[in-house]
Amino acid sequence: MVAGVASHPAEWALAGGVRVRSTGWAQGDLAGTGPTVEARRRAVADLRWTVLKQVHGTRVALVESPGGATGEEADAAVTVSTGAALAVLTADCAPVALASPEGVLGIAHAGWRGLRAGLIESTVQAMRRLRATRVEAVLGPCIHRCCYTFGEEDLADMAVRVGPQVRARDSSGRPALDLPAGVKSALHAAGATLVDDASVCTCCSAEYWSWRSDRTPRRQATVVWRR
Repeated sequence: MVAGVASHPAEWALAGGVRVRSTGWAQGDLAGTGPTVEARRRAVADLRWTVLKQVHGTRVALVESPGGATGEEADAAVTVSTGAALAVLTADCAPVALASPEGVLGIAHAGWRGLRAGLIESTVQAMRRLRATRVEAVLGPCIHRCCYTFGEEDLADMAVRVGPQVRARDSSGRPALDLPAGVKSALHAAGATLVDDASVCTCCSAEYWSWRSDRTPRRQATVVWRR
């Protein structure tokens, strides 16, 4: 454990008795396989996890039973299965957990590519197909504008595709992408409601791993489930 780092994962409650947890350094590296990783995951949520092979795409996997779709190439998952724990692993990308009063769950791993391509909207649409009505969302820890320097041409394209609110400046005044603003815009476009936000930059904080800061292979997890 790193000195000064919270010893418990961040936690939220969503519609339909759904729970969400986000981990950091204190809960250990959640990437990979093996008994150590499995023990760490069960300490966060003692259920069978669905962990996708994340490829920065737009595919949404349907999880039909606890642990289903594990290893599939996708960057989001949805389920109505009680006892299924849907997880994404991140080190700067935005983890978005979703739920509806009907017990439909969703999770999305939204980097800039997925955000631009409509991954969040596709996830909400997949939940609607499972008869979700009102969709609530939580945004977990991700990189913020202060650290997300972005090329002007790519930023202009993102602004066209996602909305002008993604345009920002980093801590040095250079063009930057506001990833949380993009997530909020996409959720709004999909008709979902953001009810909470971890409001922490993974690149700045001592509590989280960040790919941009040190190219780490380690990952924190955000997991959503309903018993």
